[in-house]
Amino acid sequence: KLYNLTIFAVVFSICFAYGCLPKINRTNSEAEKIKLPILMYHGFTCGGKTSQYVVDVSDFEKDVIYLKSAGFDFIDTYDLINYVYDGVPLPPKPVMITFDDGYLNNYTYAYKVITKHNIKVVISPIAYYVEYYTNSDEHDPTYTQLTEKEMREMNNSGLVDFQNHSYNMHSLDNRNGSAIKPGEESLDYLKEFYNDLKSAENTLYKITGKKTHAYVYPFGKYSKESFSILRCCGYKITMGCQEGINTITRNNTSLNMLKRFNRTPQKSVRQILSQY
Repeated sequence: KLYNLTIFAVVFSICFAYGCLPKINRTNSEAEKIKLPILMYHGFTCGGKTSQYVVDVSDFEKDVIYLKSAGFDFIDTYDLINYVYDGVPLPPKPVMITFDDGYLNNYTYAYKVITKHNIKVVISPIAYYVEYYTNSDEHDPTYTQLTEKEMREMNNSGLVDFQNHSYNMHSLDNRNGSAIKPGEESLDYLKEFYNDLKSAENTLYKITGKKTHAYVYPFGKYSKESFSILRCCGYKITMGCQEGINTITRNNTSLNMLKRFNRTPQKSVRQILSQY
């Protein structure tokens, strides 16, 4: 145990000493700047009760139809990374749709819209609950989460991009999401964050066969101490909950803490984007 702790401390000392920073392309011509709105959904219903985090699937489809008619192209995290790191062009008017938490209704209701309109989305499930409900008899679209079965089907479609939303840090009971607790030692926090990150990564890899490279902070709460861990583990994108339009360039720092608009029943995507 002492040996493992020593190795752990040395690894993270190196991470902080050198930052594990990837090479940054600093060319930022106007031609390389692309505006990217990211829309954040959580749960869906079909004629049931809506809330700040639950919208009717018919409204989701209206959003998709509007975005298509307005000339938007739907992209995922792979498209972003390919643009920033490898220079693969993005469409002139990209948009990204994200689903947080991985509720079963993402499959039961929203997946039909995804396949019908052939659009890309990014889903970030809470990995602990994926395992829990995979081994449970509870399968209710109003409150339970995706299981391995639904995730495999969605992943195999090529339309759904699964990324990391923590293993079990999506909680306000013990800490504020992935943030460091007041008075918590940095090394203790780093160890807990790292173990949680890798547990989620391993769970998703087992299902999708793909390594995650984007971290979606639970509740948008983060600590600067986590950034080096993510860089050292190969993560290239982080997302929060602050609202606004992102400017994507060939500089990979433009992929840090991407802004997202929370889609509520009170404001359609057309209304959200009309402000910008």
